[in-house]
Amino acid sequence: MSNTTSEKEAVECFVIMPISNQNDYDDGHFTLVYEDIIKPAIQANDMKPIRADETKNTNLIQLDILKRIIETPIAICDMSSKNPNVFYELGMRQAFDMPTVLIKDEETSAPFDISGLRYITYNKNMKHREVKSAVEELTKCIKETYLKKDDKSEINSLIRLMELTTPASFNSMNISESEKIERLQELELKDIKSSIIEMSRNQNQLLKEFSILRFNIKKESLKNSMNGLGSSILKKRLYNIDEPPEIL
Repeated sequence: MSNTTSEKEAVECFVIMPISNQNDYDDGHFTLVYEDIIKPAIQANDMKPIRADETKNTNLIQLDILKRIIETPIAICDMSSKNPNVFYELGMRQAFDMPTVLIKDEETSAPFDISGLRYITYNKNMKHREVKSAVEELTKCIKETYLKKDDKSEINSLIRLMELTTPASFNSMNISESEKIERLQELELKDIKSSIIEMSRNQNQLLKEFSILRFNIKKESLKNSMNGLGSSILKKRLYNIDEPPEIL
């Protein structure tokens, strides 16, 4: 692939991987995997990496992500931690028999359904030498997978592994432009409502945590001010304050 290819003309490579923090992994771990392993390997092939949280072309983020999952010429899927969202997106990609490079860390066992497919393993501890080796291996695999994307003898999806003859496809729908806009607006409204609900939950949690913190500070302050003062009964009552006020 030519090194003179501009970013605008570059083939896009969609990255399917955990975005948020995962159990048994350090905070920000998968951001490092993306920045230090996946992204350099994609760029080494003169391709443009795109991850779900970098998709900002439309207010309908989820629809844009689904479109990229199905249509992007090549994708990389990190199965580490066996994140349900990752496998959902991988399942869609596989159903359409689109070229996908599978990777995982050495501590994640290979899911049964993909154990017959080729995948790359990298070391979870992210040491420099091992990161460098993983980038080199992934770079090579991306190139090979993309070059063989039209080779039906190359097994890179369950469709080909199971010898299914027809991958998923879209059927044309007789829907007017006004109906399409109306449906998109309904989806956008649902997305906005979900965001508002999530923001409300986060706000209530923050208020609760702040109330508990303020209560504990006040309680500690009262205890300190009573040292050497007042009756033992009053002190006992102050020291036995156990519950903060409830948040309605």
